[in-house]
Amino acid sequence: MKSILFPLSLVAMLASGAARADNLLVNPGFELPPGNSYVALLGNSSAITGWKTVLSGVEWFNAAPYGGAADGVMIVDLANYTYLSGGGIEQTFATEVGRTYDLAFSLGTLAGYGRDGTAHIDVTVAGSSTGYDLVNHTAHTAWTPVSLRFQATGATTTLRFTNTQNPNLHFAYVDGVSAVAAVPEPESWALMLAGLGLMGAAARRRSQV
Repeated sequence: MKSILFPLSLVAMLASGAARADNLLVNPGFELPPGNSYVALLGNSSAITGWKTVLSGVEWFNAAPYGGAADGVMIVDLANYTYLSGGGIEQTFATEVGRTYDLAFSLGTLAGYGRDGTAHIDVTVAGSSTGYDLVNHTAHTAWTPVSLRFQATGATTTLRFTNTQNPNLHFAYVDGVSAVAAVPEPESWALMLAGLGLMGAAARRRSQV
């Protein structure tokens, strides 16, 4: 009677796939290129590596004097004070049609400099938009971590952050963005391993005939 053994390399590959996922986005913390303390960018600018500004553009700056960044030191303000209209930023990245992905990012605001400590930020991915309302009535940036899941509809997917409020009254910050392929839930792993077990049992029965 032959025994059917699954290679340890296969088990290790499955385990490592569950434990590790690579960020598909370029420059997720807006740190590149090494920036000035403050830059106002018009729409359709690619000055921030990997990203393109949309609408009226964004402000890009070192957040240390304002309570710090969620990731690194540089952040983006979607409420573009310099150009006084809606601003945003986006990045297009490779995806597989039908595959599920996890997004994570931090949104922030603060009160001061004439701003009221509230913000509304729209996040659009794979053609679907979700709005987030922020409230922070302190003079130091408060970051709200956000996560969501989407299913890719094309070979590439565009992720966009926008704010269309009066930039004289609101700060609308974004930082620390990641997009990773979702790993199966524990139940899915169990089903997969059970399936491998059934395959092994079937192979053993055939070897005994």
